[in-house]
Amino acid sequence: MAPIRLALLGTGGRGQIYVDVMNRMEPGRAEWAAMVGRTPATVANFCEENKLDCPQVIGPEKLGEMDDVDAVLVCTPDYAHREPAVACFDAGKHCLVEKPLATNPEDAAAICQAARKAGKILHLGFVLRYDPLAMKMRELVRGGAIGKPIAAIVHEAVGWFHGSTYMRRWNRFKEMSGDMLLHKGCHTLDIINFILDAYPTRVAAMGGLDCFTPREDAADYCKDCGRTAECIYYSDQGEAYRKRFYETAGPQVLPDDYCVYNVDKDTTDNTSLVAQFDNGMRVSYTMTMVAPRGDRRMILMGTDGELRTDMHSYKIDYLPVGDREPEVIDVQPPEGWGHQHHDMALLSHFLDRIERNDDPEEGIQDAWMSGAIAFAALESMETGQFVEIERI
Repeated sequence: MAPIRLALLGTGGRGQIYVDVMNRMEPGRAEWAAMVGRTPATVANFCEENKLDCPQVIGPEKLGEMDDVDAVLVCTPDYAHREPAVACFDAGKHCLVEKPLATNPEDAAAICQAARKAGKILHLGFVLRYDPLAMKMRELVRGGAIGKPIAAIVHEAVGWFHGSTYMRRWNRFKEMSGDMLLHKGCHTLDIINFILDAYPTRVAAMGGLDCFTPREDAADYCKDCGRTAECIYYSDQGEAYRKRFYETAGPQVLPDDYCVYNVDKDTTDNTSLVAQFDNGMRVSYTMTMVAPRGDRRMILMGTDGELRTDMHSYKIDYLPVGDREPEVIDVQPPEGWGHQHHDMALLSHFLDRIERNDDPEEGIQDAWMSGAIAFAALESMETGQFVEIERI
């Protein structure tokens, strides 16, 4: 079989990750057919730094004219997914779109409808679906370990340092990220769908900005502030901070030393929601952004028992009902640093789906539902009402 010909649209942090994945992938599986960006200098520098010898294309609209591209990896910022994704689907290309699918329901629907009209695969960049612990939880639930699923309690505990980095980046604006519930929370909201093999149907939510609120006793920039000695969020921009930022936030440009309290923002920094699912299950989900340690904690309850876990320990506590003994299930953590295993599995699965000529519909619903619960929750926060969630 001939290699699948890929175009990379977006040469930022996620784009770099896919180049690294391709360098580790077995030869002949896929090849670069184009590097696409907005400016010639940016694309040229990216290709030079990565020793890439493929066509350099300026503007996503040019991809429609290229017959030698089978699929496109859309790695533009969250708010800039709709235009290139729709253009690529209209040109008959498969698309892997980075998460979240879009920052508002209108853009998300347009992408899903374009994929459906084209009959091409829409694959979303949810790396946690390939995490061994998430896969084991799905296996246990589907295998009947807890009987009929009834309820779940989920805590998205974003670590305090990680949470603060978002307040110095564009993610703090809803127009660009859709809110932190969408940008950060969509990972966990998606694996809830994945583990349960179900979709949400209605949601009610409350949330707000309660941690990173303005302070009169602080300056607008760390370098001008008199409280740096006592502030855990002080950004000295030195080597230690730079290293911690890159290891936490990924390969991105180090932001200015904005005060995390006083910088302009309109995102929430904590949310609690309850959702009903189409399998009858009810889920309680909370996201906080000042946890002592970043983690994702889950308790799944059913008629025959409970599963308790977090995505840090790679252990699952299985507590069956009756007099049966509890069991600790050890899960082998993935090899490599960070998301290396997950990124490889994600891209490999996308290529598998193309090679198998999979039905695109499943990916379309998964992509839509990953954001639909967040969009509905944000609407619920504004209206104070339950919001119904429809399939696309």
